Amino acid sequence: MAIASIRAGEAISAGDAVFVSSAGLVFKASASSLEKASVAGIAINSASAGDLVRINLDAIYTSTDTYTPADTLYLSVITSGSYATYDIVSSGLALTSYSGAYFTEVGTAVTSNKINVEVSLPRFIVNPTSV
Repeated sequence: MAIASIRAGEAISAGDAVFVSSAGLVFKASASSLEKASVAGIAINSASAGDLVRINLDAIYTSTDTYTPADTLYLSVITSGSYATYDIVSSGLALTSYSGAYFTEVGTAVTSNKINVEVSLPRFIVNPTSV
């Protein structure tokens, strides 16, 4: 189990998917760019800008949200720091005017409220409604 403590670059809530910027600060992950979609893990604690935030890099995270066991969870296209199933994320992309977005696997639901954090490399997916 790997946990890292890094300074937050913005307000972070426990449970947010986060990335580490080139300046070495933690921000909510976003599917809008390769850098922002490069998820480091899930924030364990809430933090204000400048405070330390602990990040679960590769272990079980207990969430306050409810999931279906075995569902793979991907970084949301709509809400920074959020993640959901592929169907929800891809349908969200179709509702935007983006030409595409970076899909990043955040982890897999192992119970209704536990996620096995297993971050993947971001993959660019073309928005089917923009073709």
